[in-house]
Amino acid sequence: MDNVFPMFQNTSMPTTQNKVTTWPTALKEIPVATNTKPTTPMMQVMPNLYAKLEGFNAGGSIKDRAVMQCTMGMFESGKLKSGDTLCVSTSGNAGRSLLHVQDQLKKKGITLHVKIFMPKRYLSRDVPTVIAQTDSVETVAGDKDAYSRMQDSTSTRFLFGLDGEFMECQQKMSVLAEEHGWAVLDQHYDVNSLHAHQSTAEEIIHQLPSVTDVVCTVGTGGTASGLRKYLPSNVAVHARPAKPGDIDGITDVRRYSNFCDPDLLEGYTNNFFDASESTAHQNELETDHRITAGQSSGAAFALAKEIMSKNPNAKVAFICADGVASPLALLESQTIGDLRVE
Repeated sequence: MDNVFPMFQNTSMPTTQNKVTTWPTALKEIPVATNTKPTTPMMQVMPNLYAKLEGFNAGGSIKDRAVMQCTMGMFESGKLKSGDTLCVSTSGNAGRSLLHVQDQLKKKGITLHVKIFMPKRYLSRDVPTVIAQTDSVETVAGDKDAYSRMQDSTSTRFLFGLDGEFMECQQKMSVLAEEHGWAVLDQHYDVNSLHAHQSTAEEIIHQLPSVTDVVCTVGTGGTASGLRKYLPSNVAVHARPAKPGDIDGITDVRRYSNFCDPDLLEGYTNNFFDASESTAHQNELETDHRITAGQSSGAAFALAKEIMSKNPNAKVAFICADGVASPLALLESQTIGDLRVE
């Protein structure tokens, strides 16, 4: 990334934040997060409005942070060991990130079998399509075929599209995991999903020290709760729920009763993200700002603009969960504001 984003070279964070979290023994010090400089760029899209482009994570989205942290935590606690199977229920990005983690572990001589579960109707969506096209991934659609392949040991990475909606598929996966002795990457209840975003918060403050508001979307609640925990108290964290199935990657975290406290998120109970408005802002990101991102990033952008309209003096950063921009677009944005703004 240094060659693509020269503005990240020769920058350092405060000494207390220059750290690499590692896990010992068999993991051979695989890094969880390196905060000596920002992992992902921040791009100005409007005056005082900035996109944190999480699509520049190696696995393609912000989910890299939580999936790596949760997986490493499971190895450290003994819930995982080399040769085990780890499964995850996801709408897409967490599965893609888990495949990236699997690749990183393989380089260290650690074998991890991966099984990704989602509703069968999700298989035609963009991210699941990318997963299905990833090297060595076997895709199985429908409960009947899926159950017949559960014990297949010839492949180390499966994508299962099960019958039913998300919560039903998640429950089926849990039953299968218990039956077969698989470990479950439970983003919804593993507090490492929260702590993974200490790095996200530190990067935002490093890149935009005078930020007043940060906007994100909520799936498991890890990003929102982590930002709220690790950002200064004077920085407001905004989010909204979406009705299940309306917007890929966004739901109502209140149904989980987990580590994410919606009462700490500005405006969470005021309204729901609107799917059509989210799509319109997703398109605006691409046409006006040359940022390619998913619908959930469009939702965050719409809310960020709403905040700016109510308080023109605010400095707002929004999490573009899977957003990427061309190097040219990033460099041209410096004419408005440098990526490391202050």
